[in-house]
Amino acid sequence: MICKKWPSRSQYKGSFKELLGEGLLALSRAFSMEVEGPITFQEAAAGFGKSVVQFGSASARGLVVGAPLQTGNVNETGKVYKCNPGSGRCQEILIQRPPDAVNMSLGLSLAARDSELLVCGPTVHQACGQNMYVKGYCFLLDQNLQQLRQCPKHPTDIVFLIDGSGSIDFYDFERMKTFVIEVIRRFHGTDTLFALMQFSSTFQEHFDFNKFKSTHNINSLLSPVRQLGQYTYTARAIQKVVKELFISQKGSRNGAARILIVITDGMKNDDLKYSDVIAEAERAGIIRYAIGVRSIYHNAHLQNHRDLLGHCKYQLQHTQRVNFLLTRPGQIQQHNSIHDKTLTLRERYSTI
Repeated sequence: MICKKWPSRSQYKGSFKELLGEGLLALSRAFSMEVEGPITFQEAAAGFGKSVVQFGSASARGLVVGAPLQTGNVNETGKVYKCNPGSGRCQEILIQRPPDAVNMSLGLSLAARDSELLVCGPTVHQACGQNMYVKGYCFLLDQNLQQLRQCPKHPTDIVFLIDGSGSIDFYDFERMKTFVIEVIRRFHGTDTLFALMQFSSTFQEHFDFNKFKSTHNINSLLSPVRQLGQYTYTARAIQKVVKELFISQKGSRNGAARILIVITDGMKNDDLKYSDVIAEAERAGIIRYAIGVRSIYHNAHLQNHRDLLGHCKYQLQHTQRVNFLLTRPGQIQQHNSIHDKTLTLRERYSTI
């Protein structure tokens, strides 16, 4: 579009016709339309043409046209068509709709980018008590206008094993609890269960998978947690988690991805070797991660225990920066595949 600066009345000395001509000329530069041989698409569908988007490769480019008012089966409104400029014909794109997508006005909104097409129907009504809410559905189609399969949802069981020994100061211990709460909140709405155990030279199970599943208030699970003190028996704590938490009696599910997150300063006082307990964890299919704690974090200790870390380490410093770890791409991310390790900590040192 071309915009032209108009002269003031004192500057312009031409006639009114000349002024009008200038205006029409400027407007004509804004766009151009093909009027000699236009291609017209017609379809006996209510609302046909309410939304239009170009889609397809250079050799097979066409138009996708929405008809959001067209009725179909019972309580079904909205259809979408692929129109071919060569033939001038349109063909309906079949989209599988969820059972509750009643009168959704499919095709009211369309968007295309590269080889993907997004088709939306925003007028699904949902009754909640005496109130009625409007929600919608969107469907992602590939370049062949086939619906992309949704990623399968794998259940995930995650145990937090937190270091409550005397080498952890009070403020760091509270940061651990905050971190645990933030991670749990990030997984809200997913098929993920959590459990928490604290260790020092003694061990305390704060909640298992069953208790987590029956509790709606996360803070109520963490607020009673108090630091144990004493020495650091990390290896024995891992063994205890494997044998006493990742079991069906505690709510651990068959077929679920099993994740163990150890939050510690890296110290170790027990005589049990990591190699012994890690072998048990691997046989149980448990994926392990470690997060180091603040300035007291002993990097040399964690470097010597690569089997414990799962080759991933982080340092937990500031409460206000916990959110950084949870939101930055590549830090902690939920995945749908066990082979993607379900919980990913980037393999590099990071201070948060």
